[in-house]
Amino acid sequence: MAKAIRDSGNEMTSPWVLGEIERSTSHVNVFERDRIGSETCDILVADVTEPSIGVGMEIMAAYKAGRRVVVVARKGNVTSRMLQQMGGKETLEYEKEAEVYEGLRHLLEKMG
Repeated sequence: MAKAIRDSGNEMTSPWVLGEIERSTSHVNVFERDRIGSETCDILVADVTEPSIGVGMEIMAAYKAGRRVVVVARKGNVTSRMLQQMGGKETLEYEKEAEVYEGLRHLLEKMG
């Protein structure tokens, strides 16, 4: 997903999501960092293939701040009804991982 974001002319403002999950000994306030990132981004791209309370909180923060939201999920995976019924989001569903790059790049280019 990161390559599709960059190749569509967008900037990845949260590169930490590509690395290892922070350990509890970290001095970073993950809540504040991710909340601020979600509220100030142009477009929030969220992989919702696997349930995550943190990702749900980031989506809600972006939504409440009036940010555009793109959710990416494998076809057939169940997402929350609240997310399914959230207005104003773009959804990219895929069957094979290889479809994500082209689909997301195209969608982000279209969104400008």
